[in-house]
Amino acid sequence: MRRGARIRTGAVAGLRRWIAALLLTGCYGGRHDMVGAEGDSGGTDTSEDDSTGEPVEDPTEDCAGVGAGLAPMRRLTKAQYDNTVRDLFDGVVEPGSTFPISIIHEGYANNPAANIVSLSAAEDILLAAEHAGQQVIDDIGSIVSCDPGATCAEGFIDDFGRRAFRRPLLPAERQALLDLYVQVESEDGFADGIGTVVTVVLQAPQFLYLFEEGGAEVEADVIELTDFELATRLSYLLWDTTPDEELLQLAEAGLLHEPEQLREQAQRLLADSARSGPALDRFFREWMHFDGVPAYEKDAALFPGYDDALAGAMDQELSRFIDGVLGSGEPTIERLLTSSVTQVDATMAGFYGVTPPASGWGEVTLPAEQRPGLLSRPALLAEHSTGTSSAPIFRGRLVRTQLLCDSIPPPPDDAMANAPEYPEGATEREKTEILMDHMNCGACHGLMNPIGLGFERFDPVGAWRELDVDGSPVDARGEVLSGDPQLAGEFDGVPQLGERLAGSDVVTACFANQFYRHSLGLEPSQALACAVDPIEEAFIASGGDIPSLLLELVGSNAFRLRVVTEEE
Repeated sequence: MRRGARIRTGAVAGLRRWIAALLLTGCYGGRHDMVGAEGDSGGTDTSEDDSTGEPVEDPTEDCAGVGAGLAPMRRLTKAQYDNTVRDLFDGVVEPGSTFPISIIHEGYANNPAANIVSLSAAEDILLAAEHAGQQVIDDIGSIVSCDPGATCAEGFIDDFGRRAFRRPLLPAERQALLDLYVQVESEDGFADGIGTVVTVVLQAPQFLYLFEEGGAEVEADVIELTDFELATRLSYLLWDTTPDEELLQLAEAGLLHEPEQLREQAQRLLADSARSGPALDRFFREWMHFDGVPAYEKDAALFPGYDDALAGAMDQELSRFIDGVLGSGEPTIERLLTSSVTQVDATMAGFYGVTPPASGWGEVTLPAEQRPGLLSRPALLAEHSTGTSSAPIFRGRLVRTQLLCDSIPPPPDDAMANAPEYPEGATEREKTEILMDHMNCGACHGLMNPIGLGFERFDPVGAWRELDVDGSPVDARGEVLSGDPQLAGEFDGVPQLGERLAGSDVVTACFANQFYRHSLGLEPSQALACAVDPIEEAFIASGGDIPSLLLELVGSNAFRLRVVTEEE
């Protein structure tokens, strides 16, 4: 029986002993319980303040003066794991499908709370690692080019370990992997020895987690990240994968920690749109709380034309719209919220009522009075509605929390039990008026529903409509309640709302805050003002230029330094 099959059926505990040995050799003990440590359940402790979103004690004092920020230890997301495995083997090895998918609840996929490793998740990670290891065994000639033997194995372990751990192996780590290879090779041969090393490495905490122990202490409780840690941060932020050879070589030479060098490398990574495009697209989708709306989520009797083909086309159009803004000569937050230029295929052309391209996808300019900006994309409108209703509360909440960075408290426990009754056939505006006068609902719903009513010209699948559910002309007047004069006041429809949001410094700063949180998997309370304020101010000064924001972030102290909390 091949080594891979024997691993799968009976040697889980043995593999975990090797993983635990790697953990110990790397000196990564501490408050975080790692997957695979012998004798534990495979769980990751997220009870500490810096990984759950709970405020740490006096956080602003910790980074005052240097602008460092919190940075909880993050586990690779499913997308990052898949990309990393493919890149480690130049596409020869396919990642295992069992690697756990991040459970995102109105946050970002790299948030530690979305990546807790339960016992079942640890088993899934093991299966994914074995899947990769077996492919290595079965196709060893495509993985290792040198002649089989001890020297070849040592070279593979040094090279593979350096790229998988995103830094050179520590002597004890190297020895542990060599010992593992020798043990397996003596029984089952060269290919099985290499494949088993791969299986263990792909479960090791040093691979699964982005460790940031840092180097020099800048001031009390603030450390400077090492060049290898910066290479890792940068690559996973802009490419969602492990650092490439150029980043690793710069890190080895100690040249990456300078802000200008980081910005230069960020520009290089952004220029590779095949890699940076999907990574940035993931941010925008998570920022907008979008993960797709299959046909079964909409009432087929009310919306018979909404099928999976249309849902898929809407999904693609969203990505193409965002990519078009970022690739334009004006990649700004203003253009993102106001541009009427998008791309359509035959399906989306039929949905919009425009001439389809000759083939594939083509650029069109839609009526500015109907389809300006991100907030008029059908995919988002369908996401933030129900199967039968346009749900102003959901659309208003999206604007309030994601574009204004306001916090909305959860509804009281008895909210559903005390919900008002609505007349049959009532419009959403009529329902909102009833709701605002009902018990204590108005305080919170007043922040969301009046904004959401401005979206009423779009039905639950994002289609334009002139008539409301009762046959009357749609009333799309809305209102933003805010102390900011750039935002406050009434508006009529999404075009006016988009223009108002685009001209607001609050919205521009909020976007910078959201991207900063995304970069490090932070909860809102973990985005310390002393770290994020300079980034927000620079973004506003740039006129909301999104590439400038990315470069400002990677060169900032918030990206290059890390606050060490008392729990560490």
